[in-house]
Amino acid sequence: MLSVLLGQKEGYTFYYSLCDGTDVSGGGLKEGELVCDENCTQKELMLRTLINKCMNDGIVRVFTRDVWGQDLARFGFEREGDVFVSDAEKLRLPHDCKHG
Repeated sequence: MLSVLLGQKEGYTFYYSLCDGTDVSGGGLKEGELVCDENCTQKELMLRTLINKCMNDGIVRVFTRDVWGQDLARFGFEREGDVFVSDAEKLRLPHDCKHG
C-alpha cells in the first residue's frame, strides 16, 4: 500500500515520506528546488505531491532537475540551462484521462 506523509527534515521547506510496502523514500522543497531520493519507487506520485503542496502554499517559483522520468513541461516547467523552472501561476497537475 502506498502512503505519502508530510513530515519535517532539516534544510527543507517541506518534506514528504513515501512508503511503498517496505520501501521508504522521501522528497521535498530544499532551497527552492524540488528533490526526491534516488531510490524513490513512485517518482511521478512524489512530483505531483510536491507540486500540489507548492500550489496550495503559494510558493512563488521552484526549480528541479531532470530526475523524475517525466516530461516536466506537462507540469508547467521550462528548461533554463541545466534545470527546469516554473512560476506559481504556471504549475499544473496534468491528467491523462480520455473522454469518450
